[in-house]
Amino acid sequence: MSSGLPRAGVRLDPLGSWTRATEIASRVTAILPPESDGVFTSFAWEAVHVMTMGLLFAGEKPSLGKFWRILAEGIEPLFAKCLDISLQKHVPYWRDRVSAIMEIEAGTLSAPPGSRAGLSLLARAALWERAVPENEKEPEVAGLFSVFRHSREHYAKITASLVPALSMLTSGPLGKSLSPDPDDIEDDRPIATVDRVLDAGGVLYLGLDALPDPQVAGSLGALILSDMAASAGRRYNLDRSGDEAARISLFVDETANVINRPLIEILNKGMEAGIQTTCAMQTIADLEARLGSRAAARMALGNLNNLIALRTKDQETQKFVAEAFGRTTVWETSASFASTADSSPIPRFRASVSRGLSGRRESVVPTEALGMLPNLEFFASLSGGKLWKGRVPILLPEAQGRRLFKNTGERR
Repeated sequence: MSSGLPRAGVRLDPLGSWTRATEIASRVTAILPPESDGVFTSFAWEAVHVMTMGLLFAGEKPSLGKFWRILAEGIEPLFAKCLDISLQKHVPYWRDRVSAIMEIEAGTLSAPPGSRAGLSLLARAALWERAVPENEKEPEVAGLFSVFRHSREHYAKITASLVPALSMLTSGPLGKSLSPDPDDIEDDRPIATVDRVLDAGGVLYLGLDALPDPQVAGSLGALILSDMAASAGRRYNLDRSGDEAARISLFVDETANVINRPLIEILNKGMEAGIQTTCAMQTIADLEARLGSRAAARMALGNLNNLIALRTKDQETQKFVAEAFGRTTVWETSASFASTADSSPIPRFRASVSRGLSGRRESVVPTEALGMLPNLEFFASLSGGKLWKGRVPILLPEAQGRRLFKNTGERR
């Protein structure tokens, strides 16, 4: 799937697999920038969770498109649907009683500030609040009721960070790819989820198209990585961990565009679920800009076990790489020889020899060397303390490639 050419790939449902409903809220709020204020992130999480519980209560499948529509157009349609289900369950003749409330209390029922609720919805909400016993009120409906009574203007402010993030992922063809409708007969593209790909031993390539649209790329990448982290947790809980876990290779290019807390969790704990992650990035400064601080960038880098460094001109990155390779003792030997003779008729000669050995601590890989590496040459620090200097070979498809396939065919 490519966000630049969404019609050319599969439809990907990032909310299609979950164990607990709270996972959906965590997954959606992962698209918020890492530097987002913690209070507003908590409000956004709560808003998504309330919508998720309401959709599930109403028998609907949560999707990014539905979340955006509820935030943009209001909670009222979903609230009305959930009220009808709850009233049907708990209140006999509820439709007649709603009609009576509309007739008797039409002048006293008032909508919350900014609400688009009509008289019918206000009457149903009043009946639900009065007639359904407290111990029987469903938490899903109660959550929607709390949002309904909230000032719409204030609610829009506390969820303001979520609306543009969702809008980016629900607009145009990309929206249909990320909020797939299985009943859409005009769209014959297959629907995939991360879980299905992993269970089938398949390959999912996700092109983020970060060059022309880095914001959408960052949000989409963060969302899929959050889904990947949730999938790793499910595999771990099902005892498919350690040596029993099937190997999963996760490759993240331009990591600074998409890194978020779920990716850091994958780096930290994903190996137990069989996930081996390779991250490609440019400089530490890029990570700092994404994560908001140098400490956060260092924490993310500290969860990587192996380091392969190509040429870099950034001094901070050079220092980090040099620190990762450690220091060694450089020994120096010195030797001197001297001879003298006096001025007597038969001179007496004297000679002396001295040798010295001294050592000093130096970086195994000098920072200057990292800025002068030729193309495709690298230094590597691999798990187990192994240090390497290497060169990546260039495969010429016209020569080595043809010969490789020929030899493979002969061996068969």
